[in-house]
Amino acid sequence: MLKKCGMLEKVGGPGAVRVCFGGGIYVAGRRASLAVDPSGWVSRRVDFALVTHAHSDHVTRDALSLPLVATRETAAAISVRFGRPPARVITVRVGDVIEIEGVHVAVLEAGHIPGSAMYLVEIDGVQLLFTGDFNTAGSILADAAEPVERPDALIMEATYGDPAYIFPNRAEVYSELMDLVEDRARNGGVAVIAYPLGKAQEVFRLLGPNVMTHSAISQYNRALGFHAGGRSNVVIVPGARHAPYGYFRVAVSGWYASEAVRREAARRGIHGIPLSDHSDFSGLVEFALRALPKRVYVAYGLRERFARYLRRLGLDASAAAGGTCVQLRG
Repeated sequence: MLKKCGMLEKVGGPGAVRVCFGGGIYVAGRRASLAVDPSGWVSRRVDFALVTHAHSDHVTRDALSLPLVATRETAAAISVRFGRPPARVITVRVGDVIEIEGVHVAVLEAGHIPGSAMYLVEIDGVQLLFTGDFNTAGSILADAAEPVERPDALIMEATYGDPAYIFPNRAEVYSELMDLVEDRARNGGVAVIAYPLGKAQEVFRLLGPNVMTHSAISQYNRALGFHAGGRSNVVIVPGARHAPYGYFRVAVSGWYASEAVRREAARRGIHGIPLSDHSDFSGLVEFALRALPKRVYVAYGLRERFARYLRRLGLDASAAAGGTCVQLRG
């Protein structure tokens, strides 16, 4: 059963739920069970699955038979990725609050890629905030992610959960990329290497509709409502091997915040720019401190390292490796 609700508030008395990590996140309550970002073979019985976004480490083909909760953009991207749509989709938008099988779900902005979402879930009186991948800086495609205060548990990512990864101001990064492409395009071709879903659309929006796109990117552009690309000597490609011969190659990734990674890329003839659709280390820390949850579980990325750092700040934080199960109470 699905119905719209008002504000998400605790509606039950103290309860307990079991949360298991591995191939996604699985939540079992008294009356319902759900998955969040099922990314492997779904071996547990679940009533429905929440998908934060359509990157391959957050949803896999095995999830297509489940009732999925996702935004319109995420559902469209899933269809492109797997060549067919999910069997059943409950389409939501940021700001929605819904009820499914007695579980209340609030849909929040994640700021990661078009259509990405965080989910605040209340099940058996326990409130859980699932971030998926998120970005507290925002971008030209999405607003910044904002935490919910004092959930019973925060289940978060830490892709860049190390102090080495502090990103420059996003406007400055945008300017660097635009200036570099404009300068190099005067005397030859430029290939911008960007992940096909998310980063490629951000670069496309930034550089304008006349840039060309590789077919793997054009599919997502069409599904997400972006112009497919025009004719120019600037092309966005999903990998270095797809760059036309002789084109100047520039790649965008948060990993280029590391000087060592930039040097290694330069050795291979690639100019690296630290443009990321994730939060940097400072953003991750600030998000957790503003949320002030009873417990933090770091489920993606540099789990052990980041959980250890949060414990030093006084938070009850643990790394949620595959195979871990915990019992949570409201």
